[in-house]
Amino acid sequence: MSLIAKLGSIMLLLIAVQAQEFFPSSTSEESSLFSEAEFPQDFQDPTNQSPPSPSQTPLPKVAAPFPSEDPSIHNPTAICRAKCAEEYPLLAKAHLKQTIRNDYFYSQRKRVIISSHNLYSIEYESIGKHGSFDENLVALELDYPLKDKPNGLAELVNSAKDGVLYCEGSEDDEFPVMVKLNVPCGVDLRNWVDIIGSCNGLVCIAPDEDTLFLFNPSTRESKRIPDPPSGLARDGLSVYGFGFDFGNDDYKVVKLGCGAVCVYSLRTDSWGKVENFPFDDNVYESGVLLNGNIHWMASRGEGANYECVVAAFSLEKEVFCDMPAPETVDASVEFVVGVLNGCLCVLHSRNQMHNDFWVMTKYGVGESWTKLTLSISYICMKPLCLAQNGEALLEVDGKLLLYNLEDDSYKYLVIHGIPAENGFEADTYLESLVSPNSYYRSHIEMPRV
Repeated sequence: MSLIAKLGSIMLLLIAVQAQEFFPSSTSEESSLFSEAEFPQDFQDPTNQSPPSPSQTPLPKVAAPFPSEDPSIHNPTAICRAKCAEEYPLLAKAHLKQTIRNDYFYSQRKRVIISSHNLYSIEYESIGKHGSFDENLVALELDYPLKDKPNGLAELVNSAKDGVLYCEGSEDDEFPVMVKLNVPCGVDLRNWVDIIGSCNGLVCIAPDEDTLFLFNPSTRESKRIPDPPSGLARDGLSVYGFGFDFGNDDYKVVKLGCGAVCVYSLRTDSWGKVENFPFDDNVYESGVLLNGNIHWMASRGEGANYECVVAAFSLEKEVFCDMPAPETVDASVEFVVGVLNGCLCVLHSRNQMHNDFWVMTKYGVGESWTKLTLSISYICMKPLCLAQNGEALLEVDGKLLLYNLEDDSYKYLVIHGIPAENGFEADTYLESLVSPNSYYRSHIEMPRV
């Protein structure tokens, strides 16, 4: 039975138990819908006396057990639906808490999400299981918002007639300009989906430019994040970060662009502006979540005062602080931040091949930066997690590989179901029942990791 089916059965059982509060047995005196407290003190049971004569004072009216203004509340289906909406956040919280605190469930419900002109999901359990390599990794294609929206190339192809695109000139031109389109086979006409980050089963994605969604791949539920008001955000290149604020029990999206910093709150479903970005405006990658902070590589100062730092934005306090970068990092635009096994990392990100990166073994302590040298070179690399056999799962230049940090051996993963020629980006997420649509109405506190 699938995860959703099992939890659906639990949900129905929970509803059935709590429905007794609304539909008690009519044979039980104690569970009668009409309790003595609902009647006036001078009320007498008409079943224990003779019918009143017209001269007698009429019996007082008794309030109905349900408000008569809402007829739907008398409908058992409507009541069950109301209980579903009420109990779902509690069930989602219990499920997430169990997942985080139980190693077995955590392993069972952890997955890798891959973007390659589409979204795919892979079982974490099948990667490096029992110390061996599974040659039959199969990606599951996901349904997600705006999946079928064509990109610019698709619109161009659709506007062509018989493979010829007609570009009309001015009204004085006698002949239009014709361009022959030769689109190679295998070119994907879907938009690329940017993965901003994931937290507690919610994945923040951008299936179109500056169009953000909070998406739960397990339940297929999604919520469109509204655009920031024009007075808050500035036009230009923007980068984002996503995470959970334990102090205020809230999921937040942080937007950096042209020196301005805006924060979206799922709990209030609104944007707010905080302090300006206190570093140079040269950040080009999504932020990385760790310890309640979103991290970016940043720089500040000029000449002899120039320095590279790790900028950390507190989701709870909504302020920036900074941590020292590794000493050899001298240009922030050439490095990115990552996380491996709960430790902050700094990695090369462009221009040349490299075979090293740095790990902060003690969070916030600059002296704890440790340089690791690999037996493979890369241009761009992103640590994802430790696989079942303890090897590091890395995304290296658009491919997945397992790297053994003890003997420096590695092996590329062959994943069936994903076009190999397109490359991809990846992240991890947990299967959960957290709803992006009902969460901000429920105010249910999430368990701490």
